[in-house]
Amino acid sequence: MKHQFTHRVIYQDTDAEGVVYYANYLGFFERGRTELLRQMGVSLKAMKEKQGIVFAIIKAECDYRSPAFYDDEITIVTEIESVTPARVVFKQSALRKDKVLVSAAITACALDIKAFKPVRVPKELSSHVS
Repeated sequence: MKHQFTHRVIYQDTDAEGVVYYANYLGFFERGRTELLRQMGVSLKAMKEKQGIVFAIIKAECDYRSPAFYDDEITIVTEIESVTPARVVFKQSALRKDKVLVSAAITACALDIKAFKPVRVPKELSSHVS
C-alpha cells in the first residue's frame, strides 16, 4: 500500500535563502507515515492506549538530491518497505512533479510504553504488509 499527499512549501519550511531546510523533510515524512497507517486502519493513538505500544524512530537515512523552494508544491510518497518482528522500515520520498528531491528509509521500532523496550509489531500493522 502506498500513501501520498501534496504540500505547498511555506516560509516556515525554508531557510534564509528560501530553500526547504533539510530537517523539515523529516517532519513531512512523519506526516506521511502517520497518514499511511491511518489509511491502513491502524491508529497509533489506540495502539498506545489499548496495547501500551508506541513507535520510536531508530534510524533515518536521507539522500538529498535537489532542493525544494518556497511556494513549490511537493508530493510526499510513503510505503512500507519491510516489517521484522519489532521493526517497520518505511520507504519515503519527496517529489516535485516527477523529480525525486529527497529519498529516505526510516526505521521505526515498536516499544512497550512503560519499559521502553522492543516488542513485537502488532498484528493489525504487520498483517497489512505482504
